[in-house]
Amino acid sequence: MQSQTTARPGPREVAEAARRARQVVGAVLSPAGARGSSEEWAAALGELRALADVVEAAEAEAVVRLAAIEPLVLETGELVETHRAPGHVSLDAPSIVSGVLGMTAVHAEHWVRDAVRRAADGPDGTDTATGLGALHLAMAQGRLDGYRAGVVARELEEVPAQVAATVLEAVDAYLGVEDAPRLRRRVRRVLARISPDLLRQRAVRARAASSLRRWVDEPGTDTWLGTFPSEEACRAWAAIDALAQRLVADGTCEGIDRARARALTDLVTGSATIDLRVHVVTVVPDGDPDGEVRPAGSAVATRPTDLVTVHGAAPGEPVLVARDWLERAVAATSSRPDHLGRVVVDPSSGALVPVDDPGADDYRPGAGLARLVRARDGRCRFPGCHVAARFCDLDHVVPWPVGPTTARNLVCLCRRHHRTKQRPGWSVVLHPDATTTWVDPTGRRRTTHPLDHRPVVLPDTGSDAHLPARPAGAAPSDAPHSVLEHLLEHGGPPQPSRGCRVEVHRPRGRPPGRLVVELAPHPRRRRSTPPGSPPF
Repeated sequence: MQSQTTARPGPREVAEAARRARQVVGAVLSPAGARGSSEEWAAALGELRALADVVEAAEAEAVVRLAAIEPLVLETGELVETHRAPGHVSLDAPSIVSGVLGMTAVHAEHWVRDAVRRAADGPDGTDTATGLGALHLAMAQGRLDGYRAGVVARELEEVPAQVAATVLEAVDAYLGVEDAPRLRRRVRRVLARISPDLLRQRAVRARAASSLRRWVDEPGTDTWLGTFPSEEACRAWAAIDALAQRLVADGTCEGIDRARARALTDLVTGSATIDLRVHVVTVVPDGDPDGEVRPAGSAVATRPTDLVTVHGAAPGEPVLVARDWLERAVAATSSRPDHLGRVVVDPSSGALVPVDDPGADDYRPGAGLARLVRARDGRCRFPGCHVAARFCDLDHVVPWPVGPTTARNLVCLCRRHHRTKQRPGWSVVLHPDATTTWVDPTGRRRTTHPLDHRPVVLPDTGSDAHLPARPAGAAPSDAPHSVLEHLLEHGGPPQPSRGCRVEVHRPRGRPPGRLVVELAPHPRRRRSTPPGSPPF
C-alpha cells in the first residue's frame, strides 16, 4: 500500500484561495435591496467577522514565512533567498510589509512583531516560545480579531512563555465574547493572581517610560498624546480643570474641552522661558537665480487673522498659524536671514533647491549643506517613515566617492532605513525635484516627497462668524452624552432645566482664587420607576 503525502499549500495556492474567497464574498455585497430580520443580519455580520478573523490569522502565517527569508549574495554575485526557522524576522521584512499593506513604517514594525509572536510560538524551552499560540488559534477559529488579540498580547509583554500560556488558558473562554477593555482587565487580574511580581515590573517599566508626543493633525492644530504616572496626572489634571473652569466662567472659552486645552498651554508656557526664533528662507522668484530675492511666502498681508503655513514648528510637517503671531515672531527674532542660503522652490514638488550647490569635497557635508537637506526633507525619506530629520543620517544616494556630497545626492534616512537601503534588492533614485523612487526586493515601486515649501495662505474673508451652527438636538462636543442619548432625553438643544439624567455643572461667576479639588465617589441616587413611554 502506497502512502500518500499531502503537500502544504505554497504562496501561489494561498494567493489563489484568497482571490476565490474575495470573489465569493464580493458577489453578495450591496445587500441594500435584500430583506431579512435583525437576527438574520446579525448572524450574517457575525459570520463575516469570523471570516475576517480567519483571514487575519492567515495573514500572520504569511508574515511569518516572509519575515524568515534572508537574502544572500553568493561568491558569483548571484542573489539568492535563504529560509530561516519560523520566528526569525529579517531587517527589511517590516519595510516590505509596509509597501504591501500601505502601513507606516512604525505600524508595520509593530504589526510584523505581533504577528510573529502569535503565529510562530515555538515549543516550550526554545528561543521562539512566546506562549501566545492560543491567540493565533482563536483567530484561526474565527473567535478573536486582531485588535483584541493585540490588546491581550501587549498585556503579556515580556512575560515568560509558560506564564503567558497559563494566563491564556484561564481566559480562553472569554476571548470570543468580551470586548478589549474587559479582556485587558481580566488578563491583569489573572496575571496578578499568578505572578504579581511580573505585573509590578510592568507597571514600573510603564511609569519609567511615560512620555509626551506631538504631531500635526487637523489644519491649524496639533495633537498631543501623553502617558504619565497616575499620581502626577491626577494633580496636573486637577490644575488644568480648575483653570479651565475659570476660562469658561469668564467667557474666554465656550466649551470645557477647548478651555482645558487652553489651560494646559497657559500653564506650561507660564512656567518656562521661551526663546522663539524664526529663520527667514530666501527664495529666488520663478526659479530665476538673477531675480530679486524675497522671503518665502511673503504674500501681501490682508488681515492679521489670516492663516499661513510655517515650517519647523513641528518636526517634518508644515503648520498653519495666524499671520499676526508670525509677524510678531519675525519682529522679535534675531536669526540671520540667510539661514539656508539662496534657494529655489521647485514649482512641481515645493522642495527647497539651492541656487548654487557646490557641495563638499569630502564625505561629510558641511553645516550649511546639512541644514538645507534637513529643511528640504523634514523627515526620513524612506516610504512610510516619519522620523524627524534632526534624528536622521545624511545618506549618499549614489555611494561616495562615486556620488558627490551635494544636496542633489543626499537624503535624510533614519538609522534603521539607512541599513535597509544597503540590503540586497533595494534601490533608490533621487530626482531633480527632490522626490525619491524606491524599489523593494519584490519589485514594488514607491515614491516619497520632500516638504512642500510652496506658501499656503488661508485669508480671513470675514465668513468665520457665519459658520454653520450646531445641528438642532446635537449634543455639545464636551458633553458626556452621545448624540442618540441627548435626542432621546431632550429632542432638541440642551435644556438642563428639563432634568437631564447626566448633569453638567458649570461655574457661575468667577471662582475664588483658590480652588479645592475633592476626589470622592459620587453618591448613588435611587432610580425612579421608568415611565410607560419613551424617553425611558
